[in-house]
Amino acid sequence: MTEPRDSDNTSADEIVVDEPPLPPRTRRPADVVSLLIVSGVLTGLVAMSIIAERTMTAITEDLADLNTRVPGSIVGIVDFTANLAGVVIPIVLVAVLMIRGRVRTTVELLLAGVTASVAAALVSEWLTGPAPQRLHDSLVPIVDGAEATPVPAYSALLVAVVTVVSQLDVRRLRQVALFAIAGTYAVELLQGDATVGGLLIATSVGVAAGLLVRIVGGQPSLAPSGQKIAATLEAAGYQLKALRADPSGDYRRLTAETPEARYSVLVLDRNHEGAGTIARTVDQLRTREEVLPRQTVTLRDAIDRIALQSFAVARAGARTPELRTVLRIDGDSAALVYDYVHGTALSDLTADDVTDDMLVDLWRQLGDLRRGQVAHRRLSGRTIIADDSSRIWLLSPSGGELAATDIAMRTDLAQALTATSIVAGPERVVDTALEVLGPDVVRAAIPLLQPIALTPGTRQHVKGHREVLIRLRDRLVDRLGAPAEPLRLQRIRPLSLLTGVGTVVAVYLVGTQLSDVSFTELWDRTDWRWLILAIGLMFTNYLTMALGLLGFVPERVPFWRVVGAQVAIGFLRLMAPTTVGNVAMNIRLLTKSGVAAPLAAASVAANQVAQVAVTFPLLAVLAVVSGYNALPGLPSSSTLIVVLGLLLAASVVAIIPPVRSRLRTLWSDFAERGLPRLLDVLSDPRKLAMAVGGILGQTASLILCFYACLLAVGETVNLAGLAVVQLVGNTLGTAVPTPGGLGAVEAALTAGVSTLGVPASAAVTAVLVFRIVSFWLPILPGWVLWTQMRRRDLL
Repeated sequence: MTEPRDSDNTSADEIVVDEPPLPPRTRRPADVVSLLIVSGVLTGLVAMSIIAERTMTAITEDLADLNTRVPGSIVGIVDFTANLAGVVIPIVLVAVLMIRGRVRTTVELLLAGVTASVAAALVSEWLTGPAPQRLHDSLVPIVDGAEATPVPAYSALLVAVVTVVSQLDVRRLRQVALFAIAGTYAVELLQGDATVGGLLIATSVGVAAGLLVRIVGGQPSLAPSGQKIAATLEAAGYQLKALRADPSGDYRRLTAETPEARYSVLVLDRNHEGAGTIARTVDQLRTREEVLPRQTVTLRDAIDRIALQSFAVARAGARTPELRTVLRIDGDSAALVYDYVHGTALSDLTADDVTDDMLVDLWRQLGDLRRGQVAHRRLSGRTIIADDSSRIWLLSPSGGELAATDIAMRTDLAQALTATSIVAGPERVVDTALEVLGPDVVRAAIPLLQPIALTPGTRQHVKGHREVLIRLRDRLVDRLGAPAEPLRLQRIRPLSLLTGVGTVVAVYLVGTQLSDVSFTELWDRTDWRWLILAIGLMFTNYLTMALGLLGFVPERVPFWRVVGAQVAIGFLRLMAPTTVGNVAMNIRLLTKSGVAAPLAAASVAANQVAQVAVTFPLLAVLAVVSGYNALPGLPSSSTLIVVLGLLLAASVVAIIPPVRSRLRTLWSDFAERGLPRLLDVLSDPRKLAMAVGGILGQTASLILCFYACLLAVGETVNLAGLAVVQLVGNTLGTAVPTPGGLGAVEAALTAGVSTLGVPASAAVTAVLVFRIVSFWLPILPGWVLWTQMRRRDLL
């Protein structure tokens, strides 16, 4: 720490402050984190109201029973004062803000209040209308035999108002507003005018509305001005002449010039509280080990961690700027004063600038940190600098650890090896590291030379030098004489997450869709001989699907692998619309089988186009043959609106320049590489016959499967008419943006079969049997094949 010096008569206003103007408003990362937490709480409340309906109702009833034990005069006084405060406080807040000239904040306060009250009213309308019965019973209060408002709109408005002004200097008014909210809640619960769940939802809606306004519009910046920082340093004994901005690093840094020396001033404020929390949480979920630096959330936490780590790194023997003092500027910011080091960041140097002595100096310092069990955690091309004497300094040890784990120290070395190799090349980096640290220490870092183990800054830098990690690993293996497999750091892979989510969705959908089915009646009514035939025809459908796809693929791909992938698609239909799942899965299958990506995409696209080209003419021919002209089960107006909305959204997205550029690149690849090869395939009679025959076989097998299901329930119809019904229903399944076309397919098929003369009850049963065979039955084998093929890296 610095010793106080007698300050001269220089005023802070006379000090030269050279810094760009600070933004008057800022969006705080902590608000985003808070909004996610509130959203999770609101979701949990709804789930609890459904799952623990009796518990929520019992709590509300117990609180209402207290009304008989609390003196009525007390309840009346609280009710009067809380209502009075609730009415007066918004008006007073608006007046105070207008007097202070905060017109924008006033508008945001009113906007948040209106948003919260409208949202609460809409939720109340839904709860008293089409909401599930359990939610209705749990959240809607009954007052004098009539339903009351479940989510009070005015309470949500007050909560939104308090949320918007929570960072402003209106402490007394906030306290009065909180009393109004708490008092109103207490009285409504005691008098039975509200439920616990309803009030909690009102609070969540109000907080969410206030946070949304704060995120969209920003909040007045809490960052201290340069003059305020200068005044704080002057008061601490620093005789400042100038204070200049230093653009290096992620934090706000200033260079303080005094007659004796220069100092580097790190400024922390509450504007950045919560920054990186979401990304850090995602990293913790993704990785099995603690390979990335810890993230500070609060200002107090950041100050303590940076100061402690600065002392620890220096005490361990590494060369880092000495921390002179830590000063509180005001309640929302602080300054950490370091010795100034004039130097050049590693990433700004060239290979010729980096000498072997500099590399040896770096490895020695990392060796000292390792012996002291101190991890820096933020080593990169920006935090490793060389001063004018070519000495290496380590800056910004803000995410480090004391008594660090072995994985943390190994990660430090991997970071340093990567950052230096980008500049100086892997050969000299590896040779000097082995000379100083020894083979055992360096070998332990090899498994961590992978992008997921690098800090975000280094990861971005590596993207422009993708060959560095490969060359670095090869050089290490050559020198050490033993290969090293990358350490498995991922806890959850995207495909594993997809599988888990799909399994949960499958269980939920099966439970909800089949919960009202009487399987005893279904068993008694179904002729199982026809049902076995239907199952066989469904398996034939997967064989013909594979044939139809392979007809458009010029390379040789194992037939049964393609069949397995088509069955696996039956599981993936639970998580995505049918067309999307088919396209993505088949492209991945072909690329994993060695087909070039443009050709794989072109082959799948051609298969999809061919299915449309074959299906619609076939539909028209069958309609004429059968005399069936009333195509049943056309999409409802709401479905058409959804489809049109999706098309409009896709058009808007396609206008975005990066998306348009990506689409142009994909089309260029398809036109230059895929299209000529496809034309060659279509000129081959054998391939063409396989493609068209597969598509026709796929269509015929589904139609015959549906016909066998009708025969299984004792009904028979014209086969051509049934083919029209099935083709329309299948088309809806691919057009409606729901997993497997759930809802729309069942409605279309039932309506269509009914128009063919089948009784309504038999039509429902036949469609149910067909959907069990074609949609629900393949889920389990599809899940097994999906997991097994993914494990073998075939998908």
